[in-house]
Amino acid sequence: MKRTSLIILIGLTIAVNSLHATQQNLDIGGPPMWTPGTTVVLSVTDYYSGFGQGSYGLSYWLQVTNSIAPFLTITQLTYFTFTDNRNYNGGFPVVFDSNGFENADLGASDNVLIPDRPYDGTDLPDVYHITDITFALAAGAPAGTYTLRTTTASPRVSFQITSDRGEAPFPEARFVFTVVPEPSTLALIGLTGLGAGVMACRRRK
Repeated sequence: MKRTSLIILIGLTIAVNSLHATQQNLDIGGPPMWTPGTTVVLSVTDYYSGFGQGSYGLSYWLQVTNSIAPFLTITQLTYFTFTDNRNYNGGFPVVFDSNGFENADLGASDNVLIPDRPYDGTDLPDVYHITDITFALAAGAPAGTYTLRTTTASPRVSFQITSDRGEAPFPEARFVFTVVPEPSTLALIGLTGLGAGVMACRRRK
């Protein structure tokens, strides 16, 4: 009887652990419309659960559509939750190369474990505000819709640092933004259109 009870208890423990398996995701949020010659702040949020004791931090890199990469730089990083950002000490601005990759590990890690919150009866992960990233978009940036994403492949694997100092890879996070023409460009387009309309009217007369 005792042996049967023990087997049942072990089976239940395994089942509960499998139901609450580890999960980790990043989310990037911010304004979807960007204007050349301005700065934009995006916020990165970390969702994780099932780590038992918690997490020591994370590592992540970004890649952007390569046609906009030469016009985009990172000018400031502000950290929350995990605040030791020694992962990157190369200074600013952080630039994107011709393939759209930036060369900075934007994550942070602490010697203090940030514990998982107590299980609340749901499978929803804990939510942590991680970083605010300030981007500068250069004047002359081409209008269009572009994608900013976290990287997942070596040598730029983005991952959560587990309580045993292991690495739990993140799935790719994406943020889509649209570069709109500068107000002066829009005004010029409007004037050009107006001028073309006037010329067409004169020709008809």
